[in-house]
Amino acid sequence: MKNKNIYILAILAMLIAGYGYISSCTHKDSIISSSGPAIKRGTQILQYPSNTKVSFDKQHSNVGWETAYLGELSLLTGRFDTMGFTAFNFDEANPANINFEAWVWVNKVNTSEPARDTGCLQTTFGTTNDMTTDNGYIVKFDFTFHGVTNELTGKLFYDGMNVTGSGPTAKNNFGFSFNFQFQAISDYGIVSTSIADAVTVKCNAIFHQTQ
Repeated sequence: MKNKNIYILAILAMLIAGYGYISSCTHKDSIISSSGPAIKRGTQILQYPSNTKVSFDKQHSNVGWETAYLGELSLLTGRFDTMGFTAFNFDEANPANINFEAWVWVNKVNTSEPARDTGCLQTTFGTTNDMTTDNGYIVKFDFTFHGVTNELTGKLFYDGMNVTGSGPTAKNNFGFSFNFQFQAISDYGIVSTSIADAVTVKCNAIFHQTQ
């Protein structure tokens, strides 16, 4: 009788252990709700240059970059002097309708150190002087640099709109930011021991729309 009781207890122990195992395994399939704030988007639409009332404000837009000096020390930072947009279409409520094409001249660099701008950076870039829970949008795009084109992923932000002037001179002003990172040495053939492989690019653009 004693052995029979031990046998029954063993079976019960196995059943309890099995139930605990099943409970722990199925728990990972439960839906976990997010506690973050819901993203609320507006309905702003901006089209350039197809909308002739929209203009690109180059004077208040820029493309900056940063990378670690010697690959691991303090950041080197700078900006490209010459940039522009071939097209920029923004639909705040419908991300599928957002697309843009932009360019920069990598041989026009400004780091506030003239000797560096025309010296080691030009050599590093392989050019000469005579040559992205937030409300951002994930952007996949083709990035061409140093003769190589790869698909990258960045983050586009709509920074908002304000109005300047009044009456017939009133103007809507729109701000956008775009950030992305690329591997200069690994993916684009840059030969240098002065920078890190990862280079971060930060872009800002302003558009004006007359009413």
